[in-house]
Amino acid sequence: MKRSRKLFRLLFKVNLIKTVWFNWKMLPARQAWRLPVWFFGKTTFRGLTGKVIIESRVRSGMIRVGENAWYVETTVPWTIWNIRGTMVFKGPLEFCMGSYVLVSDQAVLTLGKNRTGFGSNIRLFCFDRITIGDSSRFAWDCLISDTSFHYIEKIESGAKAPLTKPVIIGDRVSVFNRSSILKGAVLPDDTIVVSNSIVNKDFSEIGPYCMLAGAPAVVKATGVRRIWDLKEERELDRQFGYHRTHL
Repeated sequence: MKRSRKLFRLLFKVNLIKTVWFNWKMLPARQAWRLPVWFFGKTTFRGLTGKVIIESRVRSGMIRVGENAWYVETTVPWTIWNIRGTMVFKGPLEFCMGSYVLVSDQAVLTLGKNRTGFGSNIRLFCFDRITIGDSSRFAWDCLISDTSFHYIEKIESGAKAPLTKPVIIGDRVSVFNRSSILKGAVLPDDTIVVSNSIVNKDFSEIGPYCMLAGAPAVVKATGVRRIWDLKEERELDRQFGYHRTHL
């Protein structure tokens, strides 16, 4: 009974019109009828001329967009998606409130499985190729973009660089609040990006288990990792006297 009430309250929060429209517009009928993508709250679709691919077993509500699922809300809880290229879901994931996602024509955005998650006010601009691995998490107010939007010219030589360069983010990467992952960034598995950092280059040679910080980001530590196991995390809470009243 308690589980049924919880499910009823959850379904009451779903934006049913936007949910049905997105699923039947973007997915084949054999997947769409299950409504795997749920939208919550205020939602605007500025364009749905591209395609969405789900590369896993399809379940109802496996992808949730706009839900106040984490402990950080936003004063602008409006979801805005514009999918004109290809958006690939490897499995279940979540976007919290206020996400702005733009996948341009012929661009490919690939999102990993195992509950990859995006905090509130995430900004994701894909004009070429962005690949995000499994189990990665992004805190609130983060930007992920593979374009610089405007051309820059070197005065003496007249040289100009392309606007876009692919972004590759590995598995179990943690990007903390107000950080920017910009064109050309490559983050190895198990990378930690400290708050307010700007990552704009390839760190693949550093290897996994590194910590990046700064603007632009530099390597601050190696051989470190985030604790993902909730049981271990709670044990550390007791050890250090930390009270998770905000969760």
